[in-house]
Amino acid sequence: MTPTLPPSQDRAFLFDWLAAVFLYEPDAATVAVLRGSEGEALLAAVGAMPGLAEDAAAIGAAVRAVYARAGSDADAAAALAARFGTLFLGAGGPGSAHPYASIYMERRTHGTATDRSVAFLASHDLAVGTAVAEPADHIAVQLAALAELSRREAVADPGSAAALYAAQKAFVSAEFLNWAPAFRARVERDDPNGFYAAAARLAEQAVKTFYHAA
Repeated sequence: MTPTLPPSQDRAFLFDWLAAVFLYEPDAATVAVLRGSEGEALLAAVGAMPGLAEDAAAIGAAVRAVYARAGSDADAAAALAARFGTLFLGAGGPGSAHPYASIYMERRTHGTATDRSVAFLASHDLAVGTAVAEPADHIAVQLAALAELSRREAVADPGSAAALYAAQKAFVSAEFLNWAPAFRARVERDDPNGFYAAAARLAEQAVKTFYHAA
C-alpha cells in the first residue's frame, strides 16, 4: 500500500514531476517507467489525491496508447518528443501552446508576467537555475517553485508553514490561474486525448485542489 503523505509533501512530489513533464522531452526510460508497474503505482498515488483520479488515469492511458502505436519505448519517446516540440517549442507556429504566462496575459514573451515571477522567486531566495534556459514565467518554473515552497512548508514550524502556504496560494490566485486555463485549452486543442493534454489538465486541477482556488 502506498503511504499517505502530508499535503505539502503531496504537492512537492506532484509539482516536481509535472515541472519535469513540461520542461523536458521524455526518453525511452521514462516511457518504460510510465507504462510499467512503477508508473502505474506512481499514477495511482497521484489519483488517490482528491479530485485527481481522472486526469492521472488519462496520463497512463495516453502513454500506453502512444506505446501501442509506436511499438517500442524509443519510438514512443520520439513521438512524444515530436509532440513536445510542436506544442511547447514553437514548431506549431505562433498559435502553439506556448508554456509562458506572458504569452497569454500580454501576447508576448518576457513581459511583466516574467518580471512578477522573478520577483516571487526572489522573495523566497529562489531563481531559475543556470541549467534551465527558460524565463521565470514558464509553467515548469512556476510549478517547481511551488514544489520547493511546499517542501519548505513540510518541515517548517506551524507559523512559518502557514505563511509559506499563504504565499503559494496568493501567487496561484494572482498569477498561475490567470493563464493556466488558457494554456490547458491550447494543449487540449493540439493534443486531443494525448499525454500532454492530460498533464495540463492535471496541473490545473491539482493547483485548484491543493490551494482551494476557483
